[in-house]
Amino acid sequence: MLKSVIIKTLLFWITLGLITTSLITQLDLSSLRQHQKGLAQAMEQSLQASLTREEALLAHVASLEQRYRFQPEHLKEHFQDLFTLSGPVQHIQLLQSVDEQQIDAFEQQMRQRHPDFQLHGLSPMTPANLDSHGVIVYHPVIVSTAAAHAAPPPLLGTDLSLSPAHRDAILAASESSGIHYSEVYQPERHAPMLSLYLASPDRNGTLLALALSVPKLLDTRDLPTGSRVTLMLNEQSIPLLHPSRSKPYPLLTLSRENAFSAGQHDWVLQFDYPVFWQQLSWGIHLLALTLNSLGSLLFFAWLRQREATTSCRVESLEVRQLQQHLQNKTYALQSQLRENQHLTHRILDIQERERRHLAQELHDELGQCLTAIRTDARMLLQDHPDSRSEVHQHADNIDSIASHIYDVTYDLMRALRPTLLDDLGLVDAVRELAQSGHLERRGMRVDLELKGALNEMDERYNITLYRLIQEALTNVQRHANCQQVHIRLVRLDDDSLNDRVELDIRDDGCGFDPEDQRHNRRFGLLGMQARVRALHGEFKIDSQKGVGTCLSIRMPLVAAEARDAARPSAAAPAAPRPLDANRQPA
Repeated sequence: MLKSVIIKTLLFWITLGLITTSLITQLDLSSLRQHQKGLAQAMEQSLQASLTREEALLAHVASLEQRYRFQPEHLKEHFQDLFTLSGPVQHIQLLQSVDEQQIDAFEQQMRQRHPDFQLHGLSPMTPANLDSHGVIVYHPVIVSTAAAHAAPPPLLGTDLSLSPAHRDAILAASESSGIHYSEVYQPERHAPMLSLYLASPDRNGTLLALALSVPKLLDTRDLPTGSRVTLMLNEQSIPLLHPSRSKPYPLLTLSRENAFSAGQHDWVLQFDYPVFWQQLSWGIHLLALTLNSLGSLLFFAWLRQREATTSCRVESLEVRQLQQHLQNKTYALQSQLRENQHLTHRILDIQERERRHLAQELHDELGQCLTAIRTDARMLLQDHPDSRSEVHQHADNIDSIASHIYDVTYDLMRALRPTLLDDLGLVDAVRELAQSGHLERRGMRVDLELKGALNEMDERYNITLYRLIQEALTNVQRHANCQQVHIRLVRLDDDSLNDRVELDIRDDGCGFDPEDQRHNRRFGLLGMQARVRALHGEFKIDSQKGVGTCLSIRMPLVAAEARDAARPSAAAPAAPRPLDANRQPA
């Protein structure tokens, strides 16, 4: 078994090594090809820039020819100075267009300056050229200068138009304006050359020519050692750079051909880029080999581990059973939580029902009795009008005590069941609660902010919000020692599924530490939390000592109503109407 694992690991190591080596090599070659492409584009731009520069130089030669036309020696001196401005320029020549009728007079004129001047190329075997009008025309060289170490220039009197490489360019330049290019030609034992021809601006039959060394038109200084560059023009191969045989042999050669146009010719640049071993990312190859070995070790460990997984299947089944059991218990707890919420609803409904019942009993029983007592006491006062009599004084005391009990009973009824909540809605009930005289007597000012359709909510939310505000104000009176309380009650998105209500109660009192368990065990806060959570809301306390306390309550309306639509609220019946507003006995 171990032998099989070792063989699989070895095969994995070999396969992964081949894949990583191939990928890294491909990335290296891609990077080298991009570099080769950039060098090729740089050579193209170098050739185009060189030709543009030589065209400008030829235009300058034309201006010099106009200025020193009758001073040939000065003209040749200026031509010699131009060789220092351009490395590719090998020859600067002036040609004169002469037709057949003027040839004799032209030769006599030239022999006055050059006694040995003779028109070359005139023989029966070399037919003369014809211009566009069919007239025989010759183009002998009348001025010729050469750069140092350059190929010998054509002799004076040589008709270059008789050469196939120059014919079309010379004829086109003599009959039209602009610069015209010859074909590439190669003097004996010298580098390939290219000539540029331009007619004199005053159209006197003079042609100006620059002979350029083609290899010097390209900048090959940045090319790596061992590169090979060849220019192709009209199926003519022009080698520009050869690899040195003394250099180390490259691992491989990347070949590339770029076709482009420059100087009225369509060129093809063949560029062989050598790749040596030091150009490859051997460090990355070594890192990949290390990672490959580590991965193979991990693969070996995984194979060994897989053999031990069979014994763990039983444990996996037991774990899944435990997970299923835990999931069932979670469902049971969630169900119990929902039941607890339902029970909380029920308890709160029963509490409200008992409060309503107590308010009703106080109204029906104690309120009528107090009214009867006050009626009898006032009848006694009428029967004994003398205020000095004991009956009058006792009757007056009974009326005062009954009135005080009446006021206490009225306040107790209002605390048990707010009248305005049933008659006018939650907004007026909250306003009446905030404007209570108890708060003003303690020197506390209440700022109230109410927004939204608060009077259109279900009775359960109305009584819950009212009790929350009532309990919060009670706690503020008892513990906060504050001067200002801000109550914000807002209903948002009442026409959408995000219908919710937000209640914020903030004071500037002494505050407390919410982490203190003594505060968390208070029945007031526990009751508020129970009411909010029963309606699937969120209850949050933010308080610091010396800063104040903020209660934040958020309750959804749509979702909670949908969950509890099947259970009618026990707080639905209307509460008893209070005694008359003036608190006067009937």
